[in-house]
Amino acid sequence: MSERLRFVIAGFFVGIAELLPGISGSTVAIAFNVYDKFILFLANLKLSNLSFNPKKLNEVFFLDLIIPFFISMVLSVVLASNLILFLLTSYTEYFLYFIGILMCLVAALIGMRIKKEFGEHIKLNIQFISGLVFGFLLGKYSSAPIEPSLVFILFMGFVAFSFFLLPGISGSAILLSFGVYEIIISSIGSMNLNVLMPFSVGCLMSVLIMPKILNRLINQYKLEVMTFFTALILISGVNILPIWGLL
Repeated sequence: MSERLRFVIAGFFVGIAELLPGISGSTVAIAFNVYDKFILFLANLKLSNLSFNPKKLNEVFFLDLIIPFFISMVLSVVLASNLILFLLTSYTEYFLYFIGILMCLVAALIGMRIKKEFGEHIKLNIQFISGLVFGFLLGKYSSAPIEPSLVFILFMGFVAFSFFLLPGISGSAILLSFGVYEIIISSIGSMNLNVLMPFSVGCLMSVLIMPKILNRLINQYKLEVMTFFTALILISGVNILPIWGLL
């Protein structure tokens, strides 16, 4: 398989993964061995690297790989969003069970990854408890407004893409935790530019700001960060299970 074809296929599955809460697009990118060049592309987004020389641009930004990757990812997001929206609206209870269980399983997988990488199990420490409390409060009090403001949607775009950059942590899971998942999915399916434009601007802001911050945060506090988000994803998955409506 050629490298370009691998990036095209990876982009397609990364897009689908990012639509499903609990599945990390970055983890899929790692599985296809495209994550390193994707992150390097983002890290190289500096004015000093811009050039009118196409050959130099391609050497710095891998445009022959990144452009097909992004096109494939966008196409998969647009195509799959309608299917996911259909499942969410027509089979709400089953879909919520699926997503809730999926998020709990992913939290367990992140816990296993922590055990493998750091040689210790998840501990009931301040980071884990903080994640549980934060996730509980999000589920209880943070429902998205019926007509969200541009600033709110922009912030959600910033948050979603920031977590997209972190392997093992799903941007959609975070959107679901904040109660805006259905708004974003339905806007993609209907091409609602009033939502998609500010959301895209937020994503772009994240691209320009977050890679260096996240890299430093992960390098210095990786165990603490992963512990916090394991708890957040776990409690968010539990929160959305329809069983709570029966109690």
